[in-house]
Amino acid sequence: MARPNGPLVICVINLKGGVGKSTISALLSRYALLTRQKDVLSIDLDPQANLSQALMHTNYNDFLIEKRPSIVEIFNGYQPPAAGGSGPKPLSGGVELIAQVGANSLQLIPSRFDFSDNLTESLRPDPKVLARYLATNFQNKDVIIIDCAPTESVLTRAAYHASGLVLVPVKPEYFATIGFPLLQESLVSFRKSNRGHQIDVSGIVVNNAFYDGGNNGGPEKLRALADIRAEAAKNGWPVFKTEIPFSRGFPKIMRGDHSYSGNATMFPHFAKEFFDTIGL
Repeated sequence: MARPNGPLVICVINLKGGVGKSTISALLSRYALLTRQKDVLSIDLDPQANLSQALMHTNYNDFLIEKRPSIVEIFNGYQPPAAGGSGPKPLSGGVELIAQVGANSLQLIPSRFDFSDNLTESLRPDPKVLARYLATNFQNKDVIIIDCAPTESVLTRAAYHASGLVLVPVKPEYFATIGFPLLQESLVSFRKSNRGHQIDVSGIVVNNAFYDGGNNGGPEKLRALADIRAEAAKNGWPVFKTEIPFSRGFPKIMRGDHSYSGNATMFPHFAKEFFDTIGL
């Protein structure tokens, strides 16, 4: 049964690359379906399409070859002409079924590598397109998770317009908080321009929190964590207690290979804290 007030919509974002946004988005999406028994939609707003490849695996190549609709067509608002001389058609599809459990499913709006090119060539991309599309078509979902690109752009504003919550992954490393001031400035600017829109930072999750070698990250991790907590406090952003550990099992799991999971088996501890916190 869908939530009475519509889905919780979370954008996973940090204006710094390489922090694990796509991995976290994929694993949270699967956890919400399989463990929380929720109806889930994932959206890939990153032109690199990492979330799409993670959830679709080898089917992603078929998706590209068959030229099935994607986030590109949703922003354009139509399906382009196919072979045979036909003209543009109304948008249909654009959503891939990833998994089904009883009445609930995990669906994906995938991305393509030409996503940014399509937006660049558009005179004035409308950042509210995605929000309108979700409001019209996906009120039956329990949760929508949006994987964002690590840059300030129309894609960032599109994610904000569609979302009510923000999840910020960060790695405890040198320059860990370089994206925080940019993100805070971005959110403040959005709120000023959209005063009727409530969007909150649900929290910061520390990803790859410790490493192999027995020293749990050493002094550099401690310095980075201190910087993360100080910057978070400055912005009024909570930090989740559960850290996501480093594990060589994550890439394997993302490929669908469960032969070795390692510390990746600890991810559900964070997922539980996250969904408990946001009330899902």
